[in-house]
Amino acid sequence: MPSKKPLFITLLALLAVIAVAGYMTRGYWTAYLHPGVPKAAQLAIKECYICPMHTQIVREKPGDCPICGMSLVKKAVPSGKMEEMSGMAGTSHPAEGRPALEGLGEVSLDPRQRMLANVATDMVMYEDVSQDITTVGKVGYNEKTLKRVTARFAGRVERLYVNFTGEKVAKGAPIMSIYSPELVTTQREYLVAKETAGRLKSSGFPEISGATGEVVEAAKTRMKLWGLTDQQVDELDRTGKMQMRAEVYSPVSGTVVEITAREGDYLQEGSEVYKLADLSRVWVLAEVYEYEFPKVGLGSTVEVTAEAYPGRRFTGRVVFIDPSVNPESRTVRLRAEFDNTGGLLKPEMFVTAKVLSRNRRVLAVPATAVLYTGKGNRAWVETKPGVFEPREVRVGPRYGEMFEVVSGLKDGDMVATQGGFLIDSEAQLRESAGGGMAGMPGMDMGAKPKEAAPKQKDSMKGMPGM
Repeated sequence: MPSKKPLFITLLALLAVIAVAGYMTRGYWTAYLHPGVPKAAQLAIKECYICPMHTQIVREKPGDCPICGMSLVKKAVPSGKMEEMSGMAGTSHPAEGRPALEGLGEVSLDPRQRMLANVATDMVMYEDVSQDITTVGKVGYNEKTLKRVTARFAGRVERLYVNFTGEKVAKGAPIMSIYSPELVTTQREYLVAKETAGRLKSSGFPEISGATGEVVEAAKTRMKLWGLTDQQVDELDRTGKMQMRAEVYSPVSGTVVEITAREGDYLQEGSEVYKLADLSRVWVLAEVYEYEFPKVGLGSTVEVTAEAYPGRRFTGRVVFIDPSVNPESRTVRLRAEFDNTGGLLKPEMFVTAKVLSRNRRVLAVPATAVLYTGKGNRAWVETKPGVFEPREVRVGPRYGEMFEVVSGLKDGDMVATQGGFLIDSEAQLRESAGGGMAGMPGMDMGAKPKEAAPKQKDSMKGMPGM
């Protein structure tokens, strides 16, 4: 039976040869497996997993990004670079771990890459923008037209001619009848003084006659101050009969919004009976937020629409702005006055109010072109066909789909309005890991063409035994 010892020795020798050959060719295999890594770092290559959107997220094992939930992308990087990225991810805030703007380079896209990334551009230019504010309002009474009808003398309400709210009253129309002992007494004094003055007129005592005439005028003036009209006083002069009930007439025109007395009630002088409002002009009360009220001024035009009247607009102007801010809602109330001759706008009605402002001409950029990075705003400007450069941008207020440009862009710049996030992610990956997404099919954005790796058959020439 042949011995197994020579066979064992042969296998041991073969393994030794393979180990020596592998050690001698280690540089080749590293270059072959990682052709995009510099030769100085080929002996220190490690594989890690990076989030395409948040390059500060570096993991040694596959998984999902804890920020956005995207699957981590496998990446081969030098070990020193990986330690630097891992340290940055472990000590920095996710938003603060991004490379600085000055560290980002240009990104180049050929037509095919641009189509795959769905990149679209638009021009930065001057636009006419407005600062219109849309809010909810409520129709209310014009407080300037509110009038109160009060009792001018004490008495009992015998009859109310206007006895429900919402009824319209014309100036001079009778509104109630009151029995007043004081009014009856004053009428009696007037009639007696008038009769006495007539008898003493032909007497030889002018002083007495003059004093009696003063009593007559005093009684007449008192009745007029109590609200009796000239016709009522003339009727008393003509008939000489006292009126047991005085008719009270409305001093103003308006709509009854409140009644505080009913038939049979006793009134004191000054007691309120009616509250009238002129609804031909109404107010719309609206509120704007604290950051919006600087855009509103006295005289600003306000357009109002109501669900009750589809397609119809009512136009008014701001007449008052509250001097203080509501501490709970952080809003400022404004009042706009509207013509309401037709009576379509009714108190307590909810409406949609739009406060118009004059147009401003500003340098504007599409809102989709501005990327928020945590430290500021960034936009990618197409400096040459297919070449995009990062710019730090300061923006002002937003007007619809546009931002006002404060600095960073100029008139005529072409900015990426679609695909900007992909361009930004590629630039950050390239800066943090070297090469970015260049290894992915069709996504070699701006990377310089590399020399083709030697074919396997040719590259293995010269190896021992090959």
